Amino acid sequence: MSATGSLRLSRTELSARVRRLSDVEAAAPVREPGAAPLSVLLEEGTAQARQQAERSLFLQTLFADDWEGGVYGQFVRAQHYVSYLRQLHYLYSAFEALLPRVVDTPLTPVLLLPELRRADALEADLVYFCGETRSDAFACLEARLHAQRLREIAADAPHLLVAHAYARCMLDVFTAAPRARSISEAFELEDDRGIRFYDASTAPELAAFRVRLHSRIDGLELDADEVQEVVQEARMAFRLHALVCDELARGAPGIMARGGGAAPCPPR
Repeated sequence: MSATGSLRLSRTELSARVRRLSDVEAAAPVREPGAAPLSVLLEEGTAQARQQAERSLFLQTLFADDWEGGVYGQFVRAQHYVSYLRQLHYLYSAFEALLPRVVDTPLTPVLLLPELRRADALEADLVYFCGETRSDAFACLEARLHAQRLREIAADAPHLLVAHAYARCMLDVFTAAPRARSISEAFELEDDRGIRFYDASTAPELAAFRVRLHSRIDGLELDADEVQEVVQEARMAFRLHALVCDELARGAPGIMARGGGAAPCPPR
């Protein structure tokens, strides 16, 4: 596999924002590869970027805040939840479309984990909430840039897809239980309707999956440069997700009110 990754220019021109992210990730210090397993390097090397993504205003407001305002508040929150599902559906669809390229390659053990095949679950949730699954027309610029990044590295440096797979596991799989509970209680859902994407596993199941994920990541045959690039790309993956959340929060009813003190405005 190539050892160039995010340190070289892609075949297609990245946006200025993504290029700046690339520069930041390349400049960030990475622990000497070989000193620890890749799973440990990823956990340590992405801690700050992961925290920033998980604590974004949009996600904190959507999943952790108490929404008041009766039916109006519930309606606005549902709008934001659907908007978030659309971005995820767009990203997971883009990711899954690339998987045939890595079948029967050394990357297969990580990239073909069934826990990463979530587009169908997202489709089911969108059908439940709004009766249709269109996501392309609703994908924000940041989500499109994120998907474009996936396509570029799949062509130029496919080992970097491991970084995005890791980020999705951290952002989605291991946060599923509290988010499923939050949405289920907010909208009084029954069974798993509307939360199939957050089809929460039990604590023992998640613990077993974490062991399996780390074992497969650590079993990849990557050279020292590729290991460093994967950690850098994972930082970028978390920050790209944070940018998606920032875009969704910008001017959103009920979101900016919590962040900047402005009164909620009617939904658009």
